[in-house]
Amino acid sequence: MGTPRQPARGGGVWRTRAARATTVALIVCAILGSFAQLASADDPITAALKRKEELERAVQISRANAERYQAVANQFQAVVNQTNARISDLATKQANAQSEADQLFYQIQIAEEQLALVTFQLDETKALTDSLKAEAAEETKQLAAQEDLYARHLRTTYRQALISPLEMLLSSSSLTEFANRLQAMIFINRQDVQLANEIRTLRADTQDKQDQASTKEKEILGLADQITTQRTQLATAKTKYDKLVAEAQTAIDAEAASRQVASQQRQSAQGQVSQTNQTTAVLTRQLDEAEAQYETLAAQAAGGSGLGVFNGSKLAMWPLRGPITSGFGARWGGFHNGIDIAAPKYTAIRAASAGKVVTVGRPYLAYGDTAVVVIIAHGFNFSTLYGHLDDLHWPIVSVGQTVSAGQIIAYVGMTGFTTGPHLHFMTIADGRAVNPMGYLP
Repeated sequence: MGTPRQPARGGGVWRTRAARATTVALIVCAILGSFAQLASADDPITAALKRKEELERAVQISRANAERYQAVANQFQAVVNQTNARISDLATKQANAQSEADQLFYQIQIAEEQLALVTFQLDETKALTDSLKAEAAEETKQLAAQEDLYARHLRTTYRQALISPLEMLLSSSSLTEFANRLQAMIFINRQDVQLANEIRTLRADTQDKQDQASTKEKEILGLADQITTQRTQLATAKTKYDKLVAEAQTAIDAEAASRQVASQQRQSAQGQVSQTNQTTAVLTRQLDEAEAQYETLAAQAAGGSGLGVFNGSKLAMWPLRGPITSGFGARWGGFHNGIDIAAPKYTAIRAASAGKVVTVGRPYLAYGDTAVVVIIAHGFNFSTLYGHLDDLHWPIVSVGQTVSAGQIIAYVGMTGFTTGPHLHFMTIADGRAVNPMGYLP
């Protein structure tokens, strides 16, 4: 095995010196960074801008939350409306089913009364049938007796028919006896005829009574069966509609419970909306105060520009031509302290009048906002602000630079909190933001 190579002494010294140089560089950077932070913290305009931008972001978040809560409240209100509609529909169906059930109930009562009447008639008919059967049985006995008597008469008549009138006369002891025997024979013949007629009538009457009773009983039994079937059908239908009524009530109770939950959630969301609106109002008021403070500090910066008083009543020109998407004044429950002029990205922005640049850059980057701003003092008492400038095409002016009216200072961008490319343009007079429209030509 070979002897391990020793590291070169020169290389170790070089690495040691490099490490020391790196350490010194880091210390110097830290010191410079702390100075930069102190300088930034000591800049009142930067601090005011940071405070303003933080409040703007908080207002936007609060407003977005309020809109979101309101959207949720509207959704729950829609649920409440839908459940109300379903409850109304179910109530209508329930009322219809209840009406049908009530009508069936009365029909069942009528059927019960009819069945009771038919049962009474059936009982009466059965009693009548039993009476007729009893009479028929009695008449049958009478018929049997009469038939027996009639048979005896027939036998007597038959025997008498074997004796001729001459033999009857010759066998009689006297004419009186012959006359009596002849009269008796005639009487028996007449009685037999009457008896035969009575037997036929009795038979027919008995059979007719039995047939009538049987027919009536069958009719009543058929009517009773019909009414019983009808009553069963009505009871089945009523049970069905009672079930529909109960199911509708169950559905109504369920919908009412859903409505109650949705209503509570809607009230909760509306309470959150109210609370968020209150928070938004507080933040907006703080934003207004911060903007007022910023306006004051911006005016102080203009006051320290070394310029004289701004005596002009008008600015020289518009910084940008385009539609005004948001004017000066009340907006979203707060106050918009400038005007927003829409234009395509990278459109040149010009100084509205001659003046001195007092602010350029991202004064509130530490708060997560990348908005690029330029402020130009036109006098110690008047300045203009240009916001949301593009950062790829950085403003071509610097702090302390004197610019003339119409000179290009920056380009339209979308830096900071914005939904589209535009210029936020402000005019600050005597420490307060004023409507730029009064100064633009």
